[in-house]
Amino acid sequence: MSISDRTVPGGTIETWRRTVLDELADPERLLWGVVVATMLADIYLTQLGLQHGLREGNPVVRGLIETAGIAALAALKLGVVGLGGAVRALVPDRHAIAVPAGLALPWLGAVLVNGTLLFGS
Repeated sequence: MSISDRTVPGGTIETWRRTVLDELADPERLLWGVVVATMLADIYLTQLGLQHGLREGNPVVRGLIETAGIAALAALKLGVVGLGGAVRALVPDRHAIAVPAGLALPWLGAVLVNGTLLFGS
């Protein structure tokens, strides 16, 4: 049995996934991909920076990482993406691209800053 053989209320998981992706406009789909990529890169570079003696700039996140580790940062970011998905469902289609852009741009900035601190000359 493959994962696409499992049924969900709207059919198979594969059918549901295709339906969701088909409903997203191409630029919005691309931006959601950027959200995932920048989130993963930010988590990785944050961990790498901490290992090299850098300090998390956000005091709330710093405390979270010190208390529960880097997995807590990943859980926080996944929660933010989930909240973004919920907000996306409430936003009219003409403004929907603002949701993934609002997530991707700050994380892209963080990735650029962290990358520069770690790999810049």
